[in-house]
Amino acid sequence: MTSASSNVTLRNSAEWELDAPDGYTYLIQVSWPLQWKERAGHEGVAVLYLLDGNSVFLTATEAAWRRASAPHFAGGGLIVSVGHKLKDDFLFSSRRNQDLTPPSAKSAPGHGGADSFIKFINDQLKPFVRSTVLANSTVGYEALFGHSYGGLFTLYTMFTHPTSFDCFFAGSPSIWYDDWVLLESEKRFTGGSRPSSPPTLLMFYGSLEQDPSKRTSETDDTFLRRRQSAQSRAMKESVISMVQRLRKSENVKYVNCKEYPGEDHGTVIGCGLGRAVATFFEDWPFSSDTSF
Repeated sequence: MTSASSNVTLRNSAEWELDAPDGYTYLIQVSWPLQWKERAGHEGVAVLYLLDGNSVFLTATEAAWRRASAPHFAGGGLIVSVGHKLKDDFLFSSRRNQDLTPPSAKSAPGHGGADSFIKFINDQLKPFVRSTVLANSTVGYEALFGHSYGGLFTLYTMFTHPTSFDCFFAGSPSIWYDDWVLLESEKRFTGGSRPSSPPTLLMFYGSLEQDPSKRTSETDDTFLRRRQSAQSRAMKESVISMVQRLRKSENVKYVNCKEYPGEDHGTVIGCGLGRAVATFFEDWPFSSDTSF
């Protein structure tokens, strides 16, 4: 005998809708350790904020919960994802093009709104997390995780608001965006005064992002075009070059990167996110001995 089917539910989680000043509504999803009896009433909670929440919230939550069986489990923390009220079968909203890209003189319509999104996170989302999600609690250290355009936004946030988070995880960042306009923000950051609390930066990418392999069903012409596009965006070279430059700057406390062999732009997300969850919740503060 079997019971009637029912919807899957996720324990130790909750979601809210939060309106931005322009009237756009974001979907805020959070999860917390299974060991917590209540969401409220905790001291020094580590908080990991995720961009593109619809595509990574469940992945991050499961990765965090699995760590409870690891020998170095340190209690975990709160996961906060910023997503969208999607109505179709696609995990990404076109709104990300506006929110996650930095402004420039050549910004296309619907792009270049990163400054407004940073303001939403700092002025609305963070206070909401502290007052409502973590009522009667105190927040310890905070990190921001983004991939692709999200990685681009993560870097832009660090360059323009370096004290807004303690740690920045930038996965496969679209540094090439808009003729590499991000590099202007990097120069202003490294050439400016030292932040009161210099941030930590960890970056990652897949080896197949700049040097892709031919797919079984792919024609030679299609593969050639895809490889040329990948090489022009220079994921590996741009990440490594940025890491080398930032290591020379006193404005960053610690910076490192990791290449995941055999992973492409899509498959590397799980690798980097799982590593980020474990590293941030268990190994903070990072040092030259931190494995990432």
